[in-house]
Order: sequence, then structure tokens, then C-alpha cells
Amino acid sequence: MIETMTKKPRVRFAPSPTGLLHVGSARAALFNWLYARHTGGTFLVRIEDTDLERSTEEATRQILESLEWLGLTPDEPVQYQAKRAHIHRAYLERLLESGHAYRCYCPKEKLDELREQARAEGRIFAYRREMFPDDEARKLEAAGAPFVIRFRAPVGGITAFDDIVYGHIEVENDTIGDFVIARADGTPLYNFTNVVDDIDMGITLICRGEDHVPNTPKQIMIYRALGVEPPQFAHLPLILGPDKQKLSKRHGATGVTEFREMGILPEALVNYLALLGWAPPEAEFDEVMPLEELIARFSLERVSKSPAVFDHEKLLWMNGVYIRRSPRDRIEALVRERLARRWPEIESPSFQPPNPLLTRDPWLRGIIELAIERSRTLADFPDQLAYFFERPESYDEKATKKFLSSPAQVAQLEHTAKILGDAWEQACTQANPAKADADALEHWCEAMEKPLREWAENENVKFGNVAQPVRLAVTGRTASPPLFHVLWFLGRDETLYRIHACAQWARARMKNK
Repeated sequence: MIETMTKKPRVRFAPSPTGLLHVGSARAALFNWLYARHTGGTFLVRIEDTDLERSTEEATRQILESLEWLGLTPDEPVQYQAKRAHIHRAYLERLLESGHAYRCYCPKEKLDELREQARAEGRIFAYRREMFPDDEARKLEAAGAPFVIRFRAPVGGITAFDDIVYGHIEVENDTIGDFVIARADGTPLYNFTNVVDDIDMGITLICRGEDHVPNTPKQIMIYRALGVEPPQFAHLPLILGPDKQKLSKRHGATGVTEFREMGILPEALVNYLALLGWAPPEAEFDEVMPLEELIARFSLERVSKSPAVFDHEKLLWMNGVYIRRSPRDRIEALVRERLARRWPEIESPSFQPPNPLLTRDPWLRGIIELAIERSRTLADFPDQLAYFFERPESYDEKATKKFLSSPAQVAQLEHTAKILGDAWEQACTQANPAKADADALEHWCEAMEKPLREWAENENVKFGNVAQPVRLAVTGRTASPPLFHVLWFLGRDETLYRIHACAQWARARMKNK
């Protein structure tokens, strides 16, 4: 008699703790979680840690931390397969007693001989109990020989199932044969423990990677032998790299912890993973979807059979969008952590910004705001803002040749320093940007730019040829946030110091050539 499993949707994510959480596994976890949230069901996590040689506590910890960081928390306490051994033994005895499983004493040498014979005849090797005589098995049993436990597969016919993603799948039972479900030491194997745990946890749908498709017919046989109707199945296609090969380290980051460390926001990674092989029915849609929208629109029927291609550049683009849309207080806190890793002194109460008109917090808030539009990850911010903490030790070579390769150009740079220095105090009087008011800062920038632009017009010099050498002198770079915003946060004395230092460097460079 086949029992009917509970109808309330219950899904699970069941990783093996033998390594970090890979994006393929993270997507499987996400699809299960989205399905549960969309249907009002239950999302569970089961750590399949029965492989004692490869499973580690560190991997378990990192998997659970990664799931929590992504927001994929289970609705019930995490289950650990290794703690369920008594349940596995009880179900194993049921199969042995019912005759659906048996102790197999066939020695390795005989198995090797049978495999070689099948290979020579050009057929698939599928072991059957009848291949090893009962009298020889009884002799080995009496002698206390080791054995494995095999599941007695149906003879003839097919095992079929309807996969939500791949459709109808059939496998001939005679190509499977009697397969091992427990080792010689009594340890149950994956296909058996997986079924037992899913029955015991009331799982109604199994959503996992397509590499598990070959396991499914065997598991369906075990379900039916235990008198349980199998759950639904949905197998997810592979995730490939841009070269259409299976995603691996050679394509860049592949683990959730790696993406976290490089400064990807969890909601951006969730959004991106959701679109790897799934899309809503509309031909055109906004790829940046809040979590509530993903939940509302998700369905496994919309998962593609084709492998998904992981595009790091697209993830970085999407993460940049999320950075710009996130509350500023949150981004500031996350970036300050990153800045403090590189420059620990900024968290000291004695830290003094280069602009003495600002205290630490308004200064940090201001420079972080400058970099938000130019940063795609949290890790970009320290590099984008490095010149606020460190004076340039070198200058862009191409820009140096263009703007600082003659005595006249160096003299012009030094003259701009005088103009900026003279205008600074008056600009602060006209507009007080120290109030951290955006409009006040814009007015200050306009007041600083005006005399420099007037001088350039009088001298018939393009303003870019005046401003760009200043940018090069204070940052060492040719690209930065708006120049006068940078100068404000650097402060008057630091700005003038850097311009004169750059001029001296340029003169020494010309002299040594």
C-alpha cells in the first residue's frame, strides 16, 4: 500500500559539508526557499554529513553562515544526517524484512569478472542476485564474510517520473540492477539515506541539481518499496562560465564567501542567482527585482532546461545598482568596516581628517558619498578613496607626459595652487560646506572654480588643461569624483602641499632625463 505524503509544501536544501557553498548549491537553496515562500510552504536545511572522511565542522559552519547571510534561513531547526543513524537502521531493517533488500556476499573478484564479461559483450553491467549462487553465499555467510546490502530492483519494465523542469523521464529497470544501499560496515549510502530522511521530514518536492537525475529512478524504487508515494522532482541545469564550460575557479569567484569578501551585497547576489535559469513570463522585465517581487513571481515551471551562464560583469553591474539604492547609513557602515581594515587609524578618536574644518564622521560620510556612483562592490571603495588617506607616490604616466612634461606646464600648475589658495577662505565665507549641506558644498565648489576658470579664459587655456593637472597632482590619477569636491575633503593645506610636491617631482623628472 502506498502512503500519501503531506500536501503542505515542504522543501529542503541538503548540502554535504565537504567544502564551501558554491553558487550552484546556493542557487538550489534559493530556488527551494523562493518556492516555499511563494507557496506558503516550509523550507528546511539538512546537513548530509555521513561522509566522515570528507565532512568538516568548518565547512558546515561556513555553509550555514552563507545561508544566513543570503537570508535563506530554515523554518525549522537544521537537521544533521549523522544524528539520524537510528532512523536509517530502522528503515534498512524494513527493506530486509520485506525482501526488497538483501545481504550480498558476492566477492570483489567475482564482480570484476562480471563487469569484464559485460564490457566484452558490449552491454551495461547491472548486477542481479542470481549472478552469485545461493549456496556460495550461504557458505560465506556462515564463515562471517563481509557483505553489502543491495536493493532488489524490479526485473523488466521502466521507472518513470515527470520532472518539473525536464519533463517526462524513463529508465529501463534492467539497466540499473540491484544497487548497493549500505556498505560492508553497515553505513547506509546516499540514495537510501536521502530517501529515508526526505520521508521522515515530510518533503513534498525535491529541487536540486541536474547531476542528481541518474539517482532519481533508484530513489523512486526505494520510496515505493517503503510504501510511500515519491515527491515531485525539479532538477536544475548546470551553471556554466562564459566559455560555456562548467563553472570553476578559473572563471573567478565561485563560492558565496568569496563574493561576500569581494563586497557583493547579499540581496544583489540573491537577485542575480534567481535569474540564472529562471525568468518571469514577460518578454521584458526589470532585472533588478526586490525580494518581495521575486517571491511573488517565482515558479519552477519557468526554469529553463538550458544551462545558465554566470556573468561576473553583470553581477558587478547589479551590485552597483543595489549599492546606489541602499540606505546611505547602511552603505556607510559597511564601507567604514572596509576602510578600517586598510587604515585602522581612522577609527581612533584622535584621527584628524586632512580638512581641519571637518571632524571624522562627516568627513568619512562625505568621501564615501563621493565614491558611491563609481563603485560596483564594497571592495572598490578603499581603492577609489585611497588618495584621501595616502599621498600619491607616483602619477599616471600618460597624463604626466601630456600635462607635466615642460617647465611652462609645471609653472602653470604652481600658479593654479596660488589661485586655489587665495580663493579658499573667501569661498568658505560665501558658502560653509562644513555644515555637511549638499547645496553649501556645491556653492563652495562654484566659488572655487570661478577664479580658476576666469584665469584660464584670460590666458586662452582650455579649462581641462588647467583642472586635469590639479587632479593628477592631488590624486595621482586621471579620473576621480568631481575635482572641487575632492579638494574640499582634502582641505586647503593638503591640496597645496600635494600640488607643490607634484611640481617638484615633475621638475626633478625633467632634470634627470
